[in-house]
Amino acid sequence: MDIKYSRDELALFASGYGVVTAIRQLAKTMTSPAKCGVYISVVDMYRIAERLGIAAMPRNDRQWFFEEVMKTAFDAEKLPQLLAELRQLVKSRLEELSALTRQYPRSGRFLEWSLNRGQELLRRIDDVERAYMRFLSYKEKL
Repeated sequence: MDIKYSRDELALFASGYGVVTAIRQLAKTMTSPAKCGVYISVVDMYRIAERLGIAAMPRNDRQWFFEEVMKTAFDAEKLPQLLAELRQLVKSRLEELSALTRQYPRSGRFLEWSLNRGQELLRRIDDVERAYMRFLSYKEKL
């Protein structure tokens, strides 16, 4: 089924509204290790931003900082690269958890929730990337 959007709806999508909302939700999720399964520090995100040449000023408020770095990457058209780096960081943390569960089999059931939430975080990162790709396609239509 092909949905037909009005010109106003396309303009809203092309403005990046959906991407900014997805970024805000991802930043909120990333600030709570209980929600995302792994701890991502301000320093981790700052290093990613620095590698990609994204202007960033570290602050103690993690949610604000994560959101601002992703918005800056969005404005600089470097969001896919940032998300790829973030995805790699999360995967490396999940591999560490997997190694611990193999090394200590009895603790596996305690760490399983972190692994599951980490996989959910990877899906959310993919969702943000899909929203960005949709934004680009809507932007081309206008």
